[in-house]
Amino acid sequence: MLRTIILTTALFIAACSPEVQSTSGRAYLAESGIVDPEVAKFAAYEPDLSFPARTGVVRLVYGDLTNMPDNERALYTEGLTDALGSVVHLGPLEANMLEIRRYGMNQLKIRQLAASRHLDYVLVVSYDPGSNTAEALFLDVGNGYPYASIETVVPGRGKRNFWGGEVGKPNRLNRATLKLAKHLKPKLETMVEELVKQAST
Repeated sequence: MLRTIILTTALFIAACSPEVQSTSGRAYLAESGIVDPEVAKFAAYEPDLSFPARTGVVRLVYGDLTNMPDNERALYTEGLTDALGSVVHLGPLEANMLEIRRYGMNQLKIRQLAASRHLDYVLVVSYDPGSNTAEALFLDVGNGYPYASIETVVPGRGKRNFWGGEVGKPNRLNRATLKLAKHLKPKLETMVEELVKQAST
């Protein structure tokens, strides 16, 4: 799940609004006094934003890499500022052809997948219809820098199957994720605008 990716990159976020990060890893390490190399490596990121760029979108549902339905793809790509550049969807076919295991995607595998398409950045969108939550993380493909993250929680009961587990039927699942996507989209637009503004300063 995306929350695991966020923890792995040491980006701890609030859920209420887009969180944009632009701090220097070198400066942070110099001031923090961290000496444990296993901890320090998670802070050793340097921002290097530049647009227009090639950005990939990875869709995770219950933590699994999945294809993005056309209506969901249109929702995400329409209305984003042209300054962002081109947006490319990355799905299971690319992952399987690269022998990157489809399940249990982590930050490194996602970056490897994006690098295979010569992308600059990757937007990881993660849905959990059972908890009615959606998250997104904007990563640098080259160095793993976590530039920004957003999260949304949709009011009401989450979608579950008859037994109370994960929804399996594709149509029902895609309806649930589209609802989550619609709630996430305004925050996504704000996040992208903030990233483009940050890159131009």
